[in-house]
Amino acid sequence: MNRIIFYPIALCGALLLAAACGDSTPPKPAPPKGGKANSLTAPVNPHKSPEALARKFHESLSANDAIQMMHLSMLGAPTNAWMEFTGKMYQHSSQLLAKNLADLQEAKPREERTDAEQTRIFNLMAQRRQMDLAFTNSLKRLTIELPEMREKFLQRGFLDVVLQFKNAGLDPAQLTVSRVDTSTLTDQYQGIEMHGGPVTVWFAKGATPLNITLTLVLAKVSDHGWVFVQDPKVNLPPVQGPVPEPSP
Repeated sequence: MNRIIFYPIALCGALLLAAACGDSTPPKPAPPKGGKANSLTAPVNPHKSPEALARKFHESLSANDAIQMMHLSMLGAPTNAWMEFTGKMYQHSSQLLAKNLADLQEAKPREERTDAEQTRIFNLMAQRRQMDLAFTNSLKRLTIELPEMREKFLQRGFLDVVLQFKNAGLDPAQLTVSRVDTSTLTDQYQGIEMHGGPVTVWFAKGATPLNITLTLVLAKVSDHGWVFVQDPKVNLPPVQGPVPEPSP
């Protein structure tokens, strides 16, 4: 990792809301089930395998149940799980930055460094202070921001997933999960000791297998279970046929 972006990675639930933060207003499907996110408590996640989580994800999508889907995500994890995950990401990022800084300082004595090299060291020192402050502030703001992030997912994030299927001409309720490919999971997700990574969900419509897949990026949170930690993404097959001639 050449640069460290701590806060967006550590609070990766914000990635679930990338679409929800956009300015455009897409046409809305039927309203999802559920009430206010602020009143929700996060139950212990009963899904102890990536395959079970993927099938439950499809179930929540088919039932138009935004609250159930949210509880399958990092947004539905309890506060202590967020604090643990954030702490692990912070420690990993801090160690990387400290090593980069030490390597630069040991490469040359101060009097032999160019202005650019010394500026790089000063920038890393400042970045380290900013990262420490971001970590402290993220823990302080968590109890305020987490309910807001949950509410945004219920209002927009869930609908974005629904629209991806609709735009692909698919009704999730008419699909079945035929296979879940977990071959890309690792026990060093984001460089920390945590099981996670992308999984690919394959679908069938009746007896017909489809070449449209869904990517879920998962992580196994201690004392909670598997959750998805980034925006789910529908993958369409490449367009077949002749390549159009370039415009003159």
